[in-house]
Amino acid sequence: MARRKKLRPALLARRFFFFVAGSLMVGFLAVFLNAVLALYMPRHFSVSIAVGIAVATTFWLLRLVKHPPLLLKNVPPLAAGLCAGLGVHIARTWIR
Repeated sequence: MARRKKLRPALLARRFFFFVAGSLMVGFLAVFLNAVLALYMPRHFSVSIAVGIAVATTFWLLRLVKHPPLLLKNVPPLAAGLCAGLGVHIARTWIR
């Protein structure tokens, strides 16, 4: 059987840092992109597109620094962004 790696405090702190940094980046990018896109298209679509772009950009940057999200290590950033944008679009449609 394969042995599990022990989680050291430095490793936990690094994972926590990148989790918080990634979450904040998605949030700020989504708000900023929504504000820009809302000028050119209906708000319903600008939110979905902004979230999709924010997720894809964050995943790409996290992979660039070699810290992909824990449960989504093998997911391409574009696929994650498309799924997030589609999820937001479906949720906004159902909530109405």
